[in-house]
Amino acid sequence: MTERRQAILDIVQQEGSQVVLELARRLKISAVTIRRDLEELAAQGLVHRTHGSVSPASEPAPMALDGPKTIGMVVPHSNYYFDGVIAGAKAAAASAGARLVLGVSDYDKATEMHQVARLTNKGVDGLLIAPTPDFVTGELDAEQQQWLVSLSVPVVLVERPVASTGVASILDSVSSSHSAGAALAIRHLAELGHRKLVSVMISGPNTPQVRQGYLSAVESLGLESLGVIDEGGAGSEDAAELLLQSVRDGATGIFVHNDQLAVRCMMWLEDAGIDVPEEVSLAGYDDVIAGVAHVPLTAVAPWKSVVGHRAVQRLLSRIAEREPAGNFGRPSEPMATEHLEFVPRLHVRQSTTEPALESSTAGRG
Repeated sequence: MTERRQAILDIVQQEGSQVVLELARRLKISAVTIRRDLEELAAQGLVHRTHGSVSPASEPAPMALDGPKTIGMVVPHSNYYFDGVIAGAKAAAASAGARLVLGVSDYDKATEMHQVARLTNKGVDGLLIAPTPDFVTGELDAEQQQWLVSLSVPVVLVERPVASTGVASILDSVSSSHSAGAALAIRHLAELGHRKLVSVMISGPNTPQVRQGYLSAVESLGLESLGVIDEGGAGSEDAAELLLQSVRDGATGIFVHNDQLAVRCMMWLEDAGIDVPEEVSLAGYDDVIAGVAHVPLTAVAPWKSVVGHRAVQRLLSRIAEREPAGNFGRPSEPMATEHLEFVPRLHVRQSTTEPALESSTAGRG
């Protein structure tokens, strides 16, 4: 195995970027084997792996040990949701005179490890990380958690709470309470008088928390859920007929995670002749594009920028804790681990209202 990985490394370093499958054929190894080898080499910062190809890792340029602190931040993407988190982190770093350096993982664990290795090799003082969890459970696996706690610089997890039984629970974390956010939307619909609800959800890292909040709120408020519909293929209309059937079966309130899917749900309803909000009320989650929908959407709005801001503040405190101590060299008392969760707020707009006394959609064929 060592010789094989060295052969891979020699080819990439001497000849430059390689197509993964062609490299596998050249070395007469399986695609599974070479992907495993490249994942390990990328984790060590020896190569840079992208979709379908591998290239040499650029030589790290170590950062100065003195001067302003440098914070590495690794997130799955830099748009839609995380742009708000990044903006908050940038503001906090700037106000503290620190530098923020960004890495994007695209929900790929090997890329995530490579980005972290690249940043630590360049000499960042600490890391903010939003690791890629299991989209079904929302949890980080045991191997990921062990890797996170083994990193050589202080780490703060961002938007990734860890179960108390997980080894990474010893790390600080700053996140949104997505289950509480979902419950806010359901409580709002219940207060308007909606008793039969249905939910449509994407497959994403926060979906397990959002789903739990929806189901718990429905149960505690004595409401009836006609189901949680999975989006199906991203950007598809796989969920459209199930949603319309739920409305025909009497659902008057719809809760959708996230905004982009909620806008598509509104289109499906209107194309079927179902008016929002006169016949059904529609609430979304994330509040990124909800306010500019055809009918402005009521939406749950996580405190994205606050999460990024507080994560930087917490990380800078951890970095300061590692500085040479004053008081004749006596170490200060270590800080306690903090797991901060911010409860989102609800922005009420025109897409939700009281249900009609007799739903005109019920029984519609």
